[in-house]
Amino acid sequence: MSPILIFLSHSVADIDLVEAFETLLSKALNITSESIFCSSLEGQGVTKGANFVDAIKDKALEAKAVVALISPAYMESAFCLAELGAAWVLNTHRFPIVVPPNRFEVMQATLLGVVGVKIDQEEALTQLLEDIGEALSLPAPKAGVRARAMRDFVKALPELKESIGKAKHVDASIHNKTLADLKSSREAWEATEQELETAKAHIKVLKKTKDAKQVAAVSKAFEDSDWEMELDSAIGVISGLASEVGGGRVLRHMILELLGKPSHPDLNDDYIERAIEIDVYDSDSRAWIHSSDEMKALSKAMEKVEAVFEEHEDAASELKRRGKRHKTDDIRFWEQQVGL
Repeated sequence: MSPILIFLSHSVADIDLVEAFETLLSKALNITSESIFCSSLEGQGVTKGANFVDAIKDKALEAKAVVALISPAYMESAFCLAELGAAWVLNTHRFPIVVPPNRFEVMQATLLGVVGVKIDQEEALTQLLEDIGEALSLPAPKAGVRARAMRDFVKALPELKESIGKAKHVDASIHNKTLADLKSSREAWEATEQELETAKAHIKVLKKTKDAKQVAAVSKAFEDSDWEMELDSAIGVISGLASEVGGGRVLRHMILELLGKPSHPDLNDDYIERAIEIDVYDSDSRAWIHSSDEMKALSKAMEKVEAVFEEHEDAASELKRRGKRHKTDDIRFWEQQVGL
């Protein structure tokens, strides 16, 4: 039997991702699956009849390196965290991989400052695989084999992300950072609005001067950038709301609601839980709460966007010329602008 080289720590809720990542590991490191201990994969986990906890400890001790897929479900599993703690203590080669929507903040308390990478950052993940190979003194596979393995994994990742186990709670560090980011976005928006008001006042003063050519030139210079700055500012605020309300799918429903279009989120899907938790959506009445801070902020930002097209007649035609949506009553405009 091949010696265990890598202990792959994971949550069983992420089994599709685990299988794909295990394939990437074996191909990119030029090792067999037998060299990877993975408790959820048939033939690579605990032998039937053995004590599971003891076996986990033994394998963590036997392995030359620990690789942890730190997903939302992983962070909420007491056993996963215990497994991680044991593996971290017993092994010197530790390679944490953060799985979105988790952020690096979740590692601060859990991993005591150990540097890791995000699973969707291809360049960083490639470097991590090379680091694992060097740490274990493994002969590198042919460049084409590793590149093809990484390409196949990256291609499958968007679909794999959909299968990742969802968290039932938001990590306090992520929640606090999201609130801080939202506050910063609002402050930046307010500062930009003030700059725009100053610029408009400047133009009004210029229009009272006698040099018509100078006035026209200055006004044109401001008008060329004004509408794009205003649009970007308002869209930035809307984009910033996505992380606070639970993601782009929730934000899309909120926009549909404010557009007066049907908006019926699936209450059986975890993505709506955040909106219910912060009182943006009422699950009992199945209605959006327009008095919530988030709905008010979204409504105000959407009104700012509409005002851009009212105040700048060339804005819509310019977007149309660029091949972009320009009608604010069309959900596809918001999908394109916000990236939903």
